[in-house]
Amino acid sequence: MKFVLVISLCSFIDNTCLAPAEVKVTYNSWKECAIAAYDLSKEIIIAQKGNFVNHNKLATKFICNEVGEI
Repeated sequence: MKFVLVISLCSFIDNTCLAPAEVKVTYNSWKECAIAAYDLSKEIIIAQKGNFVNHNKLATKFICNEVGEI
């Protein structure tokens, strides 16, 4: 099986998320996809202004969807 990462930036203040974005990469395992999700999550949070992250209590939410053999 292959996996595709879908990730969203979310606020823990009001439990809302921006529209999810699908990463245009396929991963060979759930583990590879999850590691990529955590790496990308870090990049996304770092790219935001500190006070914006803190004020809105931002974090990411992700899922690795199975897509069958490509």
